[in-house]
Amino acid sequence: MALRGQTTPFGPYGGLVPAEERQSENPERLAALGAGDGSADVEYEQFLKAKEVQRAMFKAENKTIVHQCADTDMIQPNEGSIACIDGNQAAAHVAYALSDCAFIYPITPSSPMGEMVDEWAAQGLINCYGQKLSVTEMQSEAGAAGALHGSLKAGAFSTTFTASQGLLLMIPNMYKIAGELLPCVMHVAARALAGQALSIFGDHSDVMACRATGWAMLASESVEMVQYNALVAHLVSMERRVPVQHFFDGFRTSHEVNKVKLIDYNTMKQFINWDAVKEHHELAMNPRHPHVQGTSQGPDIFFQCVEAGNTFYDGLADLFEAKSRLVEEKLGVHYALYAYEGHPEAKHVIVVMGSGAVTCSETAQYLQGKGQKVGVLKVRLFRPWSRERFMAALPKTTERICVLDRTKEPGSQGEPLLLEVSTTLQLLSRSDLVCIGGRYGLGSKEFTPNMVLSIYENLAQDSPKPRFTVGITDDVTKLSLPVGDWLDVLPKGTTECMFYGLGSDGTVGANKSAVKMIALGTELYAQAYFEYDAKKSGGVTISHLRFGPKPIHAPYNVRSADYLAVHKASYVANYDMTRYLKPNGVCVINCSWAIQDLEAQLPAKMRRDLAVKKAKLFLIDATAIGVKAGLGKRINMIMQTVFFKLSGVMPFEAAIEMLKKSIKKMYGKKGDKVVQMNIDGVDASVSGIVEVPVPDAWASLSVPGEERSVAVESKGPRKIVDLAPKEFADSVQFPCNNLDGNSLPVSSFVPGGRVPLGTSQFEKRGIAINVPRVDMDLCTQCNKCSLICPHAAVRPFLATTQELSKAPADFRAGSRAAIGGGVLDSLQYRIQVSPLDCTGCELCVRICPADALKLAEAGKVVQEEKANWDFALTLPERGDELDKTTVKGSQFQKPFLEFSGACEGCGETPHVKLMTQLFGERLVIANATGCSSIWGASNPSFPYTVNSKGEGPAWANSLFEDNAEFGFGMRKAFKQRRDYLALQVEETLGDKTVVMSEELRSALNQYLVMRKENMHDLLLPRGRSIYHQMMEKLVPLLEKEKGTHAKIKNLHDLQDMFGRSSFWIVGGDGWAYDIGYGGLDHVIASEEHVNILVLDTEMYSNTGGQASKATPKGAMAKFAEGGKLTQKKDMGQLAMTYKNVYVASICVHVNPQQAVRAMIEADAYAGPSLILAYAPCISQGYPMAESIQHCQMAVDSGYWPLYRYNPDLAAQHNNPFQLDSKKIKGDLFKFLAKENRFAAVMRRDPKIAQELDDKLQQNVVQKNHLLQVLNKEDLDGQFSKLVEGLSDASSTSDMVTVLYGSETGNAEEQAKNLMQDIRARGLKAQVSSLDDFDFEELPNQKIVILVVSTCGLGEIPANCKQTWMKLQSQDLPMSWLSGTKFAVFGLGDSTYSQFCVAAIQFDTRFGELGGQRMLPRGVGDDRDEDRYYTGWEAWLPELWKALGLPQMPLTQEAPAPCYRVDVSGTGKPPVSDDDIVPPGASKLQLLHNSLLVPEKYDRDIRHYEFKIEGTPVSYKTGDSLAVWPRNPIDKVEEFCKMMGFDATQNLRVLPQEGARNWCPQELSVRQLFSHVLDVFGKPNRKFFETLSFFAKEEADKKALRSVVENGSEGQALYRDLTHDFAHHADVFKKFPSARPPIEQLLNMIPVLKPRSYSIASSPMMHPEKIQLCVVLVDWTVESTQELRLGEATGYMRQQQPGATLMCAVRQSAIVLPKDPTKPVIMAGMGTGLAPWRAVTQERICQHRQGLKVGPCHLFFGARYAAEYLYRDEFEGHVKEGVLSMHTAFSREQARKIYVQHKIVEAGKEVHECMLQQEGHFYVCGSARQVPEDIYTAMKEVMMANERVGEDDAEAILSNLKMEGRYTVEAWS
Repeated sequence: MALRGQTTPFGPYGGLVPAEERQSENPERLAALGAGDGSADVEYEQFLKAKEVQRAMFKAENKTIVHQCADTDMIQPNEGSIACIDGNQAAAHVAYALSDCAFIYPITPSSPMGEMVDEWAAQGLINCYGQKLSVTEMQSEAGAAGALHGSLKAGAFSTTFTASQGLLLMIPNMYKIAGELLPCVMHVAARALAGQALSIFGDHSDVMACRATGWAMLASESVEMVQYNALVAHLVSMERRVPVQHFFDGFRTSHEVNKVKLIDYNTMKQFINWDAVKEHHELAMNPRHPHVQGTSQGPDIFFQCVEAGNTFYDGLADLFEAKSRLVEEKLGVHYALYAYEGHPEAKHVIVVMGSGAVTCSETAQYLQGKGQKVGVLKVRLFRPWSRERFMAALPKTTERICVLDRTKEPGSQGEPLLLEVSTTLQLLSRSDLVCIGGRYGLGSKEFTPNMVLSIYENLAQDSPKPRFTVGITDDVTKLSLPVGDWLDVLPKGTTECMFYGLGSDGTVGANKSAVKMIALGTELYAQAYFEYDAKKSGGVTISHLRFGPKPIHAPYNVRSADYLAVHKASYVANYDMTRYLKPNGVCVINCSWAIQDLEAQLPAKMRRDLAVKKAKLFLIDATAIGVKAGLGKRINMIMQTVFFKLSGVMPFEAAIEMLKKSIKKMYGKKGDKVVQMNIDGVDASVSGIVEVPVPDAWASLSVPGEERSVAVESKGPRKIVDLAPKEFADSVQFPCNNLDGNSLPVSSFVPGGRVPLGTSQFEKRGIAINVPRVDMDLCTQCNKCSLICPHAAVRPFLATTQELSKAPADFRAGSRAAIGGGVLDSLQYRIQVSPLDCTGCELCVRICPADALKLAEAGKVVQEEKANWDFALTLPERGDELDKTTVKGSQFQKPFLEFSGACEGCGETPHVKLMTQLFGERLVIANATGCSSIWGASNPSFPYTVNSKGEGPAWANSLFEDNAEFGFGMRKAFKQRRDYLALQVEETLGDKTVVMSEELRSALNQYLVMRKENMHDLLLPRGRSIYHQMMEKLVPLLEKEKGTHAKIKNLHDLQDMFGRSSFWIVGGDGWAYDIGYGGLDHVIASEEHVNILVLDTEMYSNTGGQASKATPKGAMAKFAEGGKLTQKKDMGQLAMTYKNVYVASICVHVNPQQAVRAMIEADAYAGPSLILAYAPCISQGYPMAESIQHCQMAVDSGYWPLYRYNPDLAAQHNNPFQLDSKKIKGDLFKFLAKENRFAAVMRRDPKIAQELDDKLQQNVVQKNHLLQVLNKEDLDGQFSKLVEGLSDASSTSDMVTVLYGSETGNAEEQAKNLMQDIRARGLKAQVSSLDDFDFEELPNQKIVILVVSTCGLGEIPANCKQTWMKLQSQDLPMSWLSGTKFAVFGLGDSTYSQFCVAAIQFDTRFGELGGQRMLPRGVGDDRDEDRYYTGWEAWLPELWKALGLPQMPLTQEAPAPCYRVDVSGTGKPPVSDDDIVPPGASKLQLLHNSLLVPEKYDRDIRHYEFKIEGTPVSYKTGDSLAVWPRNPIDKVEEFCKMMGFDATQNLRVLPQEGARNWCPQELSVRQLFSHVLDVFGKPNRKFFETLSFFAKEEADKKALRSVVENGSEGQALYRDLTHDFAHHADVFKKFPSARPPIEQLLNMIPVLKPRSYSIASSPMMHPEKIQLCVVLVDWTVESTQELRLGEATGYMRQQQPGATLMCAVRQSAIVLPKDPTKPVIMAGMGTGLAPWRAVTQERICQHRQGLKVGPCHLFFGARYAAEYLYRDEFEGHVKEGVLSMHTAFSREQARKIYVQHKIVEAGKEVHECMLQQEGHFYVCGSARQVPEDIYTAMKEVMMANERVGEDDAEAILSNLKMEGRYTVEAWS
């Protein structure tokens, strides 16, 4: 075996800095990485700023807060106050005044109403009843409705705020409230209902679903009207006891900011009917005057009771009218219930309700001015419907009516408003009036004046379209009306502005502030509306602002902008920026471009528009100004200054004065420095404005692609046909992302809302300012950067050298040989960043253990890396070849979640991404509405994607509240369908008329057996699903034979059911802990195999941070502004009480391996599972760049314990609970202080905060104490101690303590196995990770055994770093561990330069501290024949001896088999010999096999050539070729006969838990022993131990045990066997009574291992082949005189040209100098010449290409000149002047001369090459003596030529090794 790890191509330490520096978050490290300067924290700052200002500005007076973005105003409720507010604020203002209680549950867009009243109540605002409003957040809207009902019954005037699905959940209680005649007002921000898709935007679908509930329905169409109608609604309901649903359009009215006159609370109080209040109190539930209500009624009286309430509805419209008039008398404002506006003699009238009425009214007035007789009838009171008032409002001259509805009722004769109007006309016999209807504005679709005009034009047609849509192009059912050009109906003098910003850049907040300043500081009227895309962060924001001297009534977006601001330069290339710019308008671009750059930077269309529209163009580098002023990328104040300067909306000087006042107000608490920075930014802004003349020539520019027709071919009715991702991207995504989605016709969409996966890949948003750049020379290939990346923008890629030949030069240069063994040995590795998909969150930079990633300016990285990323995506997916059950291996799997719209640094997506990497090709996701559904499926960008086979997650969303049931239903359906498939398979196999191939029959039989046995989905090696693998085998067979019989065709049609899908129910904490908990609880109480992943941010993130049962005690949240008083629900413990639920608590940021294991275990568990994932969130109140460190604090402090509960372990009589974070190691209060949600409470009320946090700490300690107890083996005893208060997590001293440090889980697994082995030998033992063990208890342990792995290039594993740091303390006395005996075993990979360094360090330090070393350190090398088991099983007997324990366990039972083996028949093997390919191997054809020495020479040295042309195999000079041997067929058949096996039998092999060896799923017995198991390899002691369990003869059993027990008899026997080189078959032959079954042999005998041989060719000379030089290994068995050959060399010698061999290229220690002019000195003995032949060939090729090459010296040694291999070739190279040969044939003369002698002879030349010319020295040969002899010779050379002593010479050689210039490649 080669002595690996002597050097590294990455420098002496692999480019690493000390671990303690690397892991810290100190400013110096972060600055060096380009992180930590605040650039990643902007979103957090914006979030925090709003919260801080809101509280700072509030006074303890009766003031209403108006929620502006960055500047929160307080409005004095004096008579006549003017405010700039939105519709939600207007409704909340009134509801707070006139309500006692509010019961709410957050839902967009109504949530702000509930949040506002809760904040006002928390700050002590007094309502009209002299109290604070009581605000309660419930677990769902259904709960809120129930509480609302109860409070009304108890005599309170209560309210709620809701929308959409939330409103529908309230319907049952709405019937009750109306039926019981309870006064109540519900304020609804009307919103679309989720049908084919979710829409959070406005229409009337929800309110119209409630029209039969008995509630009055009052609509408002403007912000001002919301306030007045809200007041009227409360007054009417209070007096008549009929509940009122007051609604207004979601977003369009609820979020529109407008200037209104507030109604103060004193005025409202005057309107209250106190007699009605008294009556409500008297009718309430009260035991002093009790009554019964809510009874059960029979058919005899129910009808009558319903009708008994009629009188309350009679005249209800009159009461609405009366209250309106009452309000008018006081306030001078009246809104008629049915209001007509327009020409008094109108012929054509539109009837409409909601904000659309405003647009219709403004358009009608405009047309009236043009002489048209048109009008609008605005309906405000929908229930009760007053036909008298409706007809009274309708002009007598009306001939035609068009009724508009903002909802759709499929299958009805018309929508609700149309039906009411039609019924009215019918009842009044007005058949003379033509009445038509249309739909508009669904999902907040724009409704504009030109659309209104088209409606009037339709009415004027001879035959108007009776049913139509407007605002869309319906080219399928032809219902849409054509819409003409834009119609400007705004009052003269109105200025319109558009601002394109980036989410979280402050643009929206600044614009809201500007609107407020102008509206409240001047006589101007103002209106603002804001558009956001669905991205959680970094999305496009569009601000629509209007200012003017007259009231502005325009509930639609700006489409003719006087002022256009582009705040992000990249937008000009991505969007049509100037489409809506008005002629002579102003366009401002924030960019760093010079004027001369504009031709290249601005698209042709934009340049042409600027010229044609004669626009004024200005540039400003706001980012540079902000950086100079110390503001970072916060450009909002700078751009606001520019706006005031260029827009002319108000005098600039006055505007700046107001702006600076607002800055002082906004940032005052942050200190004078922050205030001054912002003021400096404002002052510098004007001078930074650059006006750019617009060339006239731009007006004639042609625009590429403009000539293409955008007309869409008309389509008729069609079936549901899915679109391909690229087709969808071109036809839907691109227009939507270009802000042109409104123009898409109906035919562009698939009915039912079906969309393809993987469209996010086409977006390339490029929103990051800084992007990571990777230094591959520092990279440790741990893949942690990929794991943590929320957007899958950082990934590892693997490529062959052949593939790299087609790569961009930078990609090729940045690739490094993959490390990790197996498949990786033949591949190149690279971490690649997608710069246009990265969000710049910094997480990858901070998690990197080697600081290999550094942030750089995005523009530069895009130029450098875009082509590299594009190439990387063309590489084959290699995940199937690697073990996905490890952290590193999981990241080589394709992420089926990529480039989502989640926030930068999102904590949810890494968990879901990991889930897709583990199960993506068979994943079914039921996703609750929330953050994960928004970033996971917001049209038109879908981040879930597919693999190269088209497989990927099937994703669906139902509602918020029913997700668990939704996913449960999916699972039941799939189960039923798979059961049906099994029936069909059974029927097909039983039908004798069905002819099929044996291969298909065998596969179907195998499937049926597994299904009948209800076999779970076993995971094959590398984490593959056995059912999925079986499906991949069956599908091509069914495809091939589907035409032979109808039943096979039927199975072919059902083929996608053969695989077992992995069902995951995914959602956030708001769903899981509150609204969806009932369903979740029901699902986990079932026996169904469903998995639930709860993404627990604890923040209700998507709805805005409201309190829930996921909110921890003491945290501030909406509706818990003073800190939550109650403890968080412990969902994990609740689930564990069922005993049949797999439960895990994970955090991928802290322990990714535990997260991987939990997900895999959950999926494999045949029952319900619940995984709680701690997901850091911006709403928690700290920068997301710090989330890794912060999550570690959460775990260390006990706040978020990591654990797993697996019921399967209980079935095996083991503790089902495993605590993976065993000890509280951190300060809880430090953790809490870092989060603003806790810190805000501390600032607000320190005393209360201290009380809450103390209680939280008590709860944390108690919970962790309980978990510690659950983790104990002796549960009964531990619970007894707990009850007595004696339980302690510290260790006891009368047992062996096994401690581990593990990164990937291998060391942890071995440590836990060791604990079981110790217990099996009668000694007590405990196990823990080093960091989870109490450090102070170490000296109290009598025996400590450490099992420690080394990760990366010499890293200490994460779960023992703290212990290592403590051990290094200088305060520890040298006798600290004097009472402790210890032993250390290290795991590592010898190809790494710092092989097992962690174990060495622990071993050394324990000894330094006085510990007593029981035995030498053990080493497990992943490169050994049996991986680290080889060293482990050699070390274990010595450990038992040191402990005084028996070599055999006290219980003599055979281990449970780790494989299931079934016989599937005899005959032709199910797989051909050449198709049995070991993991990591490739098939290579042997081209040449010839002797290099004379015939009958005493050594058989051969030359082999392998064809690599046309294969994925490639190599580089210095690599080695691993060749897998196969056992001789005759020997195998002899072995099978001896063992009693039928070699012709075919087997089906299924690995189970504990399986160590790879094995094909199907093969014959012969193939098993010839191609897989190393039956002729050397056995280890573990083999003898296991074999003894199967020996039937007592003598055999005794002899076998003696070997294990290592007594004198056993030692002699083992010595004899070793002396004869006995193999496994020899042992079986010696002990004939021991015959284990095949399922046991699969784990007892290791698999055939490859042997590596240095490649003897260079790819520069032989690019299409690999050449080897190999000597045959042979020996004679002394006891039998049998000649035996080496497994690999004997196998190779027998192969003829044309044979197929299994091979893999492996990296060796040989790394040639990058500079070919550097000298190379090579020393090789025998076949050690092989790599130097390759090196020489490379130098020759370089020389022949004209390159200058340095000196090349080859020292070659052999016994005789006959062994001068490739002599002619080498002598030819000498003649070319490239090579100097120095040969030593030791036996050709009397005095033996060896290579080392030749080196000393040429010492002067060697010295000059090495030290003066910076040469490289290489040694290749036998490990027995060669490296040492050559080293001695080189030492002599240095001593003689440097004239130094031996120590200095050794130091020189050591430095050469550290520099990678002295390399040994040796074999044993």
